[in-house]
Amino acid sequence: MVNMRHDAIAAMPYAPPAGKAGEVEARTVAGLRAQASQAVFSRVQRPDFHQLVMVTSGVGRHMVDFAAHELHPGTVLWVRPGQVQQWGTLSAFDGHVLLFPAGLVTPDVDRLVGAESPHGPTLWRLDPARCAELEPLMTRLEELSPRADLAPELRAATLRHLLGVVLLQLAAVVDDAPPEGAVPEAFLAFRDLVEQRHRSWHDVGDYARELGWSPRTLARATARARGMTPKQIIDERLVLEARRLLAHSARPVHRIGAALGFDDASNFTAWFRQRTGVLPSRFRADQRVV
Repeated sequence: MVNMRHDAIAAMPYAPPAGKAGEVEARTVAGLRAQASQAVFSRVQRPDFHQLVMVTSGVGRHMVDFAAHELHPGTVLWVRPGQVQQWGTLSAFDGHVLLFPAGLVTPDVDRLVGAESPHGPTLWRLDPARCAELEPLMTRLEELSPRADLAPELRAATLRHLLGVVLLQLAAVVDDAPPEGAVPEAFLAFRDLVEQRHRSWHDVGDYARELGWSPRTLARATARARGMTPKQIIDERLVLEARRLLAHSARPVHRIGAALGFDDASNFTAWFRQRTGVLPSRFRADQRVV
């Protein structure tokens, strides 16, 4: 079991070095570790920026949204804005780290790699050939990132270009993605709206009216894309958010239920138990076992 500790989620806003707003920050894991104590990294965090890690040596562990990922040479981990993370022991491994704000990549790159989608992949296991392709790009980013002799506009554009190449290389690894057009437009629009409104809209009809599609159209789209009903998609996202808040905050259960749009604590408790098999209080206690 991952140790979730008793700390609340630490919000991590994007805070680039002076004069480098809107740029890619590139460093090694060792360089990142030198900026703060292990205790800081061991806290449960919720960054509002992208964090891409490529492991080159050693073995580590990293938790992202209740999934513990083993990190080995060739592992690439992408933590996206809004996800909950917890570092393991940073001294146990080394590699490259790219930090960049939401909205930095160009529209063309975003369209191809889904950089701004919260539903994008988190983990890649690269073979040696893929690592050999990415390693020089990561190293070049680390060389350019601190360069003060370059004009800021030129440096930022170069870093953004190299970041796009890295992300496109990762996208090329995914060979089992559905062909273009295979995922219904209605599903993509519905999924994005659920991400925005899941705390306040629990009824499929609200989404159908907002999107201008019938509930039946949404049902066909979600069945084709995920083999699920629209209500199951909504509940899946709500359960994730409930788990995040229960495991990583000290809020009372009734306040978490209220934050997720439930007007009665008993309704939230019954809803959570029906979908997870445990009471909210039991889930919270289980996550705090080392």
